[in-house]
Amino acid sequence: MTQQNNSSLVVEGSYDYIICGGGMAGLSLAYYLKTSTLAHQSILIIEPQEKDKNDRTWAFWESHINTFENILFKKWSSVRFGDAAGNTQVLDIGNYQYKLLRGIDFYNFVIGELNKLGNIQWVKDSVNSINEDSNFATVITQNGARFQSNYVFDSTYKLKLTNKNNHNLLQHFKGYVIQTDKPTFNPDLPDMMNFGIEQHNECRFMYVLPFDEYTTIIEYTLFTERLLEKKEYDIELKKYISEKLQLENYQILEEEFGIIPMSDEATNEFPSKHVIRIGTAGGYTNPATGYTFQNTQKRLKRIVESLEKTGSPLIKDTWFKKRFLFYSSVLLNVLEKKRIPAADVFARLYERNSPSQIFKFLDGETNFWEEIKIMYSTEKPKFIAAVFDVIKRKMLH
Repeated sequence: MTQQNNSSLVVEGSYDYIICGGGMAGLSLAYYLKTSTLAHQSILIIEPQEKDKNDRTWAFWESHINTFENILFKKWSSVRFGDAAGNTQVLDIGNYQYKLLRGIDFYNFVIGELNKLGNIQWVKDSVNSINEDSNFATVITQNGARFQSNYVFDSTYKLKLTNKNNHNLLQHFKGYVIQTDKPTFNPDLPDMMNFGIEQHNECRFMYVLPFDEYTTIIEYTLFTERLLEKKEYDIELKKYISEKLQLENYQILEEEFGIIPMSDEATNEFPSKHVIRIGTAGGYTNPATGYTFQNTQKRLKRIVESLEKTGSPLIKDTWFKKRFLFYSSVLLNVLEKKRIPAADVFARLYERNSPSQIFKFLDGETNFWEEIKIMYSTEKPKFIAAVFDVIKRKMLH
């Protein structure tokens, strides 16, 4: 269908919703829309890459049934934590489970379901720009195609991460899926965080999530301001496999590499009347942990519920709910300024609080009195210094 907007741009298609970016956030949104009362609405998804590879793995904790429970690759009722001194402990995570979802399983399921439901157009292209007037938004792709919609959901917007008054760390990681020729791993007990590696005065840890006795994913994760040289990730992974896991004969089946911003840069989920930013672009990443999957699912469900009830995606949080962003800034300040070794921060949190309470806190679901108790368990002078530094920075922002 060809139309023209007020800027006289030839529009190649008009849709009820346009989703820019067909990754986790974009596909999740399309799935929630198509399984809601809005299933009859037309959707365009613009994504440059084929989603036919296992390019990432999401691990997250949860105390209830997930939308994608049936395609989870693995879930555990216990996890292990390792401190910098090499001590390990099994954490009692209460009614939580630690869950693993492979990217390829998510893509295959969601894309398959969307294709069954129909009324979805797919365009293999990149987004060049999003323009709008009072009536609608127009998406222009790299190849010059133009599409319009009343609501454009954009996961492609890049955060700036340049303002020095913000805390701008990166969570970066490289992982191997390895297979051994003899039973090696305990498939019922993953290492959620193991700080028993060289820290280099930074925040570095391994996690090992066994699929079975022969196969596991092992990932080297850092919270720092800069990336490593590519070979450094491989050196550390192979060193850990050799020295800690004491493995000589193994096969690398898959590799993955990722970068997630851990920043308290102010995000604008609703920058204008017709554009909604989703995923990391919309501020769905927890700045203090880098976790994005669960926050994205919860937020997108609320957006779809709002569309169902009011016809508008606009949702608002109370100012009090935004206190969790302040808590994240404080923790980022502690890490950035190296006020306390990162390994000690997490070890102390899990030692003095129930792990399920920490999960609840990091998910933004605790009440104020529960949060006071958690704060009281930290190294108070260091965290108080971070609080004042955060306030000072935000006043200058």
